[in-house]
Amino acid sequence: MQAASLLISRLSIAIGYACAPLYFVSLLVAVREVIMRYFFNAPSDWAFEVTLTLCAVAWALSVGYVGQQNRHIAITFLHDLAGPALRRVLDVVTLVLTALAFAALAYATFEPALDAFTRIERTGSAFNPPMPAILKPILCASALLGVVQSLANLVLVLTGQTPPAPEPEDIAL
Repeated sequence: MQAASLLISRLSIAIGYACAPLYFVSLLVAVREVIMRYFFNAPSDWAFEVTLTLCAVAWALSVGYVGQQNRHIAITFLHDLAGPALRRVLDVVTLVLTALAFAALAYATFEPALDAFTRIERTGSAFNPPMPAILKPILCASALLGVVQSLANLVLVLTGQTPPAPEPEDIAL
């Protein structure tokens, strides 16, 4: 079980790193749009939707990486005040609730994602890309990834291998 948890963690890290270049591509699209719009008076009808899609895909699919690295937003004052035994209980409760929340999200998004994908749902804009057909299934998949990574973290906590918390100097501002 522990080996599977570590494998899931490695997969989450790989997906997180694979998503990072999407932000750079999004930046390039935005810079191109600014140049074309303000220097050549030739705005596109696709740059906003492409940028939005790239950022949404990267954000959604990096959920496993964020969970594995323990870099999500958290209110930690109770956790910080607790002793080691209570801290472990809080970690277990948090991970179980997180897995349940992700499972509910996966369940709620499955049918709309399947429908959008099979019908090739489009935005209806002038560019009319199949953005819903891409983003809805990715949201469902990322929720499943969140469930799996939360359960992997739970196994690691229960076996005494707590996922590493970020060091303050490692957090880029």
